[in-house]
Amino acid sequence: MCIRDDQGRYVTAKTEWLEPILDVEIGEAMGLLSALKWVDELQLRDVDFEMDCKRVVDCLYSGRTYNSDFGDILRDCRNVLATNLVNSHVKFIRRQANEVAHRLAPEATFLASFLIFIDIAA
Repeated sequence: MCIRDDQGRYVTAKTEWLEPILDVEIGEAMGLLSALKWVDELQLRDVDFEMDCKRVVDCLYSGRTYNSDFGDILRDCRNVLATNLVNSHVKFIRRQANEVAHRLAPEATFLASFLIFIDIAA
């Protein structure tokens, strides 16, 4: 995950290693939940979250309930958005539009459980 300012400039990034997850959508939803919680801990507000998994974004806003692990994670995401990040939004973007996050993702498998990057070269 990567935080950029309102001008699109890099601020900070974080990688997080989760046990291998076989379902891509569950992994993407867990990543979103982790990002929501991290931004909430940083006490940032009015944040636009961008992710490249269209199905997660669509399901998040569908209002539909899913009786599954995926549904439980989406419910938690909705709860954080509704209670702590009221004016924040999750948007779909193509992977190519978020180069920093895309490059950090494979590196997470080689790092500790999580790592925060304060200043990295582009």
